Amino acid sequence: MFGEVSFESFATHTAYFCCPAWGIKEWRSFDQISLPISDLGFRQGVTAVERLRTYGGTVFCVEQHLLRLRETLRLLRIEKGPSTGQVEKLIEECLKLNAQLVQQADVGMTIWVTAGSAEFDPTWAIHLNAIDHDAVAHRQLHGQPIVITNVVQPPMESWPRQAKVRNRLHYYLADLEAKQLAPDATGMLLDLDGSVTESSVANVAIVRDGRLVVPPENNVLKGVTLGLLRQWANEQGILCFEAPLMPKDLHAADEVLLAGTDTGVWFANKVGQGGGDRQRGAVCRMLQEMLRRLVKRPITGN
Repeated sequence: MFGEVSFESFATHTAYFCCPAWGIKEWRSFDQISLPISDLGFRQGVTAVERLRTYGGTVFCVEQHLLRLRETLRLLRIEKGPSTGQVEKLIEECLKLNAQLVQQADVGMTIWVTAGSAEFDPTWAIHLNAIDHDAVAHRQLHGQPIVITNVVQPPMESWPRQAKVRNRLHYYLADLEAKQLAPDATGMLLDLDGSVTESSVANVAIVRDGRLVVPPENNVLKGVTLGLLRQWANEQGILCFEAPLMPKDLHAADEVLLAGTDTGVWFANKVGQGGGDRQRGAVCRMLQEMLRRLVKRPITGN
């Protein structure tokens, strides 16, 4: 039975922590994990991260997530971190050590790796995190407001957008702007050309004239869930292509789809302050059903 679990239960779950600066390499309580002030993960925000989740106690798309983590480490030139094989084994062990927690409800899992410091190798950890299942269910059925903000995503010349990192100041500022209009909104970032890229929690796509349109892959984080959406759309005969999404495209779209690890597939129920209310569309329903079949978890409601 997978249902609810208190957020407090995660505070003392068993997590893996490796900190060469402190001579630590062990399983320990989650609330005993911290960073040395000299670590570049703290000083400069140089931290590769990967967020995963379980469905029915099994980690979803683990291979794709670990491939993305490996690519992030390569792009950030973080060496001497954990190998993919090592992480795979620790993921399984983390689930076993926290079996009671994992069996109560689906959980998130976070893997992060810093650049360490001039004297010490990378600090890294693998731990669980809670999923707000009520929020997930509400967003899947009723959607989430999005706000196209004035925050411009750092250019690719600054750091590669294919790298998933903990340096998220731009997402933070975008969400602050969005929540001034709606407390539950997520803020969409802009590119240098004024096109919409992504938000702190989701990749974005639109449905227009029966076609699925996504931002150019090199301009956004390569979302694992978005990749599945593109695959499923093609399997269902829906033409999918890449093109810059200008704000006017989102306002004029038949559906604005959102995709992310925690929530899966959901939609924008409102685009900006002047946008009208939107309902869950046929393509969103179809893609949610494809996800449900894959993970064998219900997405209910009308």
